[in-house]
Order: sequence, then C-alpha cells, then structure tokens
Amino acid sequence: MRPRRWHPLIIALHWLTLGLIVVQFGLARVMRDETRDVISRFPLYQWHKSIGLTVAALVFLRLLLRLALPEPQSLALPAWQALAAASVRAGLYLCLLALPLTGLLIVSAAPIQIPTLFYGWIAVPHPIGPDKAIYEAMLRLHEALFTALATLAAIHAGAALFHQFVLKDGLMRRIWFGRDQPLP
Repeated sequence: MRPRRWHPLIIALHWLTLGLIVVQFGLARVMRDETRDVISRFPLYQWHKSIGLTVAALVFLRLLLRLALPEPQSLALPAWQALAAASVRAGLYLCLLALPLTGLLIVSAAPIQIPTLFYGWIAVPHPIGPDKAIYEAMLRLHEALFTALATLAAIHAGAALFHQFVLKDGLMRRIWFGRDQPLP
C-alpha cells in the first residue's frame, strides 16, 4: 500500500530547500548593492556560493530519494492538471540544479579570480579559467534561471493553495509533516 504523504525526509528537504532559496534571494539583493563597499560584501558572496552548492546537493539527494522511496497516493486529477504539475516540478528541479552550476561557472570565468570557500573551510575548484564571454553569458543565464524559478515556484505555490482552499482535496497534506491520515 502506498503512503498518503511523502517520506518525512523528502518533506524536510522540500521545506529546507525553500528556506535556503529565500535566503539566497535576500543575499543576492544585499550583495549586489553597489552602495556598499566590496570588502563588506565579500562574505555575502561566499555565503551565497556555499548555500547554492548546498541547494544543489539537497536537490540531488531529494531526486535520489524520490527514486528509492514510494510516491504517495495520487489524487484523482484531470490529465492536463497532472501533466501541468509534472512539468512545473520538472522545471523547478532543472532550475534548482542549473542555478548552482551557472553560479559556479560565473565565479570560475570571472575576470577577477576569487576563491570559492565552501562555508569558509573547503576550497572549491573552479572548472574553467577567466573568460569574459562565458562570464557574461552565465550571468545572463543565472538571472534568467532565477526568474524562471520564481515564476515556476509561484505557479507551484498558487496551485497548492488552490487545492488547499478552493478544492479542499488535502493535496498539501502530502508535503507537510504529520500522521498519515486518509485524504478526503
């Protein structure tokens, strides 16, 4: 028999990833504030890079767990809704993996080479050297991916809220902590 909720570890990874993305957005806004001096922004860049790599690892772990653990019972959804939900989820996973990759390529190709220190402890090797064209392309792609992520996340959250408050079908219970109770 399939569970009614996602495994607690998948649930925890879902909400932890969301929290880290919110922190990333805040860090990005502050670290790009050019009214602040570069020295005071340096630690923010290091935190942003470390959290980005952490998000990639958590998303990769979550994908592995989704393959290993049983998926919860499905709600009866029209085919178009099931396809839309799967497409949005796939887009979210793609953005969550591509954002850290483009971020790493940005710092690797940057004209000024600044080491990436994972939480201040571990030096992360840069896979390429300085390259202005790659640097500029990755900056644009990184921003486009964030816009796509924010858009897909808004669609995802909006659909979840629609299910919760309009359809009242218990969909959100599948990704929240608690006992495995029957869905309505």
